[in-house]
Amino acid sequence: MQDTVRDAAVERLSKLITDSRDGGGADNNKDAQSHKPAFPFHLSLEEGWFSLVLLTIVVYSTIWSVQAVNWVDHLNVLTLTTLLGLITGVVAAKQHRFPPLAVHVVVVLLALLIAFWQTAGAFDGGNTAQLAHGMRQWFVSVINGGTGEDDSIFLFFITLLGFLLAYSSAWLVYRTRNLWLMIVANAVVLLINLSNVEDGYIVFLVVFLMASLLLLLRMNLFEST
Repeated sequence: MQDTVRDAAVERLSKLITDSRDGGGADNNKDAQSHKPAFPFHLSLEEGWFSLVLLTIVVYSTIWSVQAVNWVDHLNVLTLTTLLGLITGVVAAKQHRFPPLAVHVVVVLLALLIAFWQTAGAFDGGNTAQLAHGMRQWFVSVINGGTGEDDSIFLFFITLLGFLLAYSSAWLVYRTRNLWLMIVANAVVLLINLSNVEDGYIVFLVVFLMASLLLLLRMNLFEST
């Protein structure tokens, strides 16, 4: 009799433990599902990462030619600025939440801030107030018919154009699919700079042409599949 009661108690206890574990498991599953991120992030590129590598080579071939001419001191800042422009261009081209016009306006403002920050760090030791004062004097001089010869202003415009060139190149490839316009825009800048350097820098043109051709083939293959 006692054995029967003991067995029944053990069986009942085992059922209670099993039920509580199942219930706990269900609760844990619900908790796990409730803690899933609402906006999962996937780092991928539909056209393939190789296309981005080729685009980077095309744009940097152009930027390297600008640095080779050495129009002004501290052109090494273009290396980082160009990278930021490419990243911004890819992100802007891949998002579809905001209209293109609004995106372009925000990017231009961002480009102005980055160019200002880079120029201030290169010429004025990070003193943005001093750079702003110099830019105001340069603007007043130009308005009054004078000539502006401040190297920091020249670097500011080159940095700004470098960022916008990288951004627009990524936009033309990944949003509008206008590769030829991207290639022509970079080629014009590249050829202008190569005409002001020694013949040895023709390697930039060779690298540019090879990367452009491979990028055209890669994107044509992507569009055909």
